[in-house]
Amino acid sequence: EVWDYLDGNGFHQMTTKYKDLVNNYGPSNSIDEFAEKAQLLGAMNSKSIWEVWNYNKFGFGDRYCSGLLFWYLNCPVRQVCGRMWDWSLEPTVSLFHTQNALEPLHAQFDYLKNTVSIYNDYLRSFRNYRLVAEVYDLDSKKISSQNIPFDIPEDAVAKDLIKLTFGPEITQVHFISLRILDEKGKEVARSFYWRSSDKYLGKTTLTGPASGGFESLGTMKKTELYTKCMVIQTEGNYKVELMIRNPTNRIAFFTRLQLLDADQKPVRPSFYSDNFFSLLPGETKHVAIETAILPISGAGYTIIVNGWNVPSKKYQLPANTKK
Repeated sequence: EVWDYLDGNGFHQMTTKYKDLVNNYGPSNSIDEFAEKAQLLGAMNSKSIWEVWNYNKFGFGDRYCSGLLFWYLNCPVRQVCGRMWDWSLEPTVSLFHTQNALEPLHAQFDYLKNTVSIYNDYLRSFRNYRLVAEVYDLDSKKISSQNIPFDIPEDAVAKDLIKLTFGPEITQVHFISLRILDEKGKEVARSFYWRSSDKYLGKTTLTGPASGGFESLGTMKKTELYTKCMVIQTEGNYKVELMIRNPTNRIAFFTRLQLLDADQKPVRPSFYSDNFFSLLPGETKHVAIETAILPISGAGYTIIVNGWNVPSKKYQLPANTKK
């Protein structure tokens, strides 16, 4: 009853259809476990909305889209779903996966066609770039890899450049890594997806590669991350710079960072350059967290690093370095 009230009298069907979709990741034994799985669903939903817009913005697609409005961003009460952030100012996964989908040069996967397209929102063209598409199974084993050159005009979409295949021997849940490399081989954009082998039975069902059959994610082997952080103070603001490295041969799936105060409550507002990301074996990522709320010494403030298969670790913030 309370959840429906906080969802605009059940506007998003939080306690019915949304709950059933979350349960496709396996039944939950606690509210914390349910919330974690709901973040996975939120990531999938939000990213798909914007990528459909990317693909069809010029009216050439089979799912025409002339514009897109993501409403209710400044909600005055706590919300239970359908938000990038709410009254508490705690960003959800929706914000970061929207951010990824709307990066101006973006590689994206189509769950219905199994194809990869490139979206270019820059007012300049790109030549001699490369698209790298890799598929990993649930055990982090690389199943396939494609690497092709491409050119793309300014403000354009290069559609269906690659078609991915998923054989019957692949694990029920698997992962897709997409990267764009510039003419010098430097990575300039990346995106990451998880997919199931469920058959799509139509939009009125809760089945399909983006909706059902994700229960086996719960069997992923644990992995460890190495994290290093420093704090920089500039003109009254603070930036926590993090280097997160995956030294293992396993994917660190759905990694989350959180800046906590001395009372172990989230520091709000804080602005993360990225969050809820996945790291391939051997991969390193740099993330910045900016806030105006931090003691001079950083005493008692911590960074929490955890993930779907990443045990939670707490790191004490070091003393600030002034710039």
